[in-house]
Amino acid sequence: MTELVRETTYSFKPFIEKRKRLNDLDNPFLQQLFSTIIGENYTMLEDKLRPFVTLTSTTWRDMTNEIARPENQPTIRHYNAYNERIDRIVRPQESHDLTEAIFNHGLFSNAMLPYEGIIKRFFLSGNGEAGITCPLACTDGLIALIETFLDEVSTDVKKIYEHTKNGIDGQFAIGAQFMSEIQGGSNIPANILRAVSLDDTTYKLYGNKFFCSAIHADYSVVTARVGGTSDIATFIVPTWLPGDQVKEQRNAHRVNRLKWKIGTAELPSGEIEYEGAIAYRVGPQNRGVALAVSIVLTRSRLDIGFSSAAFVMRAAREATLYGRFRHVFDRKIDEFPMAAAQIADLNDAARRMTATAFTIYERFLNSADDDTQALESFATREIILLQKIYSSKEAVDQLRTAISIFGGHGAIEDFSTIPRLFRDSMVNELWEGPRNVLLTQVYRDLQKYQKHSSLTVILQAMFPQLDHIIMAKYSEEITAIMQIDLTAMPTKANRQAARRWEVLWGELFLAYQQAIVDSYDEEALLPEEILASISCNLM
Repeated sequence: MTELVRETTYSFKPFIEKRKRLNDLDNPFLQQLFSTIIGENYTMLEDKLRPFVTLTSTTWRDMTNEIARPENQPTIRHYNAYNERIDRIVRPQESHDLTEAIFNHGLFSNAMLPYEGIIKRFFLSGNGEAGITCPLACTDGLIALIETFLDEVSTDVKKIYEHTKNGIDGQFAIGAQFMSEIQGGSNIPANILRAVSLDDTTYKLYGNKFFCSAIHADYSVVTARVGGTSDIATFIVPTWLPGDQVKEQRNAHRVNRLKWKIGTAELPSGEIEYEGAIAYRVGPQNRGVALAVSIVLTRSRLDIGFSSAAFVMRAAREATLYGRFRHVFDRKIDEFPMAAAQIADLNDAARRMTATAFTIYERFLNSADDDTQALESFATREIILLQKIYSSKEAVDQLRTAISIFGGHGAIEDFSTIPRLFRDSMVNELWEGPRNVLLTQVYRDLQKYQKHSSLTVILQAMFPQLDHIIMAKYSEEITAIMQIDLTAMPTKANRQAARRWEVLWGELFLAYQQAIVDSYDEEALLPEEILASISCNLM
């Protein structure tokens, strides 16, 4: 009997092996970017970055892929065997191990070199949200809020600060921020969660927070209305009071349920009912909204800029590698003009978004250090809003393109991480305010600030890299639109003006990004250079 010999099955092994050996730090553009921003100290910093980025590119990447599997998504166990309410957040062991490993690096501690923590967080974002980057962003905001009032806060809050920033006995706490309520969403002034005073800084909270991410955190920043007043204040709320964590006895609150989300599925998000939880007020009683937005949400928006860039950087490098590997029809994918153009555009977007994220972060640090520069501080706040709006939007579009480079395999979640990055990026569009809310905020901010400076001066401060002729053109159009009330009830006129408002700021922000990236060495920006780097590192 003749035995049929099956042809050898097609193998993706060469691509997979090359991808596994790709270290995210071995990127000539990133090397140039970090050297430019940090200067002569970058060599010393690189020595600290390499072992960390090696973990993000290998061990931690494998762990995030396992955590992301549907059967490993977080669940909640409301009661133990003795009918005691515990509301235990159940996560896979890999999630616990990864969280502990990353937080115990002390990314916010005094031991970090300048820019070390934020660069490490950028590389972590290349693995997706993974139940990690949202808690990191929230911890950043919590620490910054306490630092603003460190001389005034209670001993309890100072202990929380030390636990989150520098760790206690080698263990670092996780922060969260719970602001959204069912009736208000992004509208913090609409909060009705009630804070009842016990003394000058200690309160009890009563009511519901409807969307709480990083619900497994140790401490959270919570906004609430102070009882008997119209004031919204900010509070730090421990998840457990001293000695209660081991007993799984929460600080007078229940977790009603976990949310089922389109993306960031590894991150437990839930709904909390406060029933007299102990909370510590931080900052003036009547400044909660301003503090939440200017300190806490601003840092989260900066993180969204970084994560959007990191998502696209990861996708561009993998699509580039796959385009060079995969042979279809009569040649490699990147030998077809249409696909080659898409891959080039992906790489351009990755570099443009990343350079902009670090440039804006540098502006943020400088404006925070100099309270005398009111115009620059205002301009920086608006740029952060625009980056959140347009980088998160572009990430969705670019990741969709990256998926298409892989053809049908692009839809397979364990073939590549890009589908998960795509879903996470859609959530990034909504975190800390959706596009329409933030574009309206820009409109309101400019209406208000025009009392201090002309629109042309404001635009020049926001976009210092752009030509004055471009600024004059857009200043005229923005002035015209601002004569139309974009906060009134909809009409044909203000709907049309709102559409153009969104488009023109997108045009301006894209020009701003391009001006930033154009300042870097053109040779380090070419896709061929990245391919050469990949080839050298994989031999």
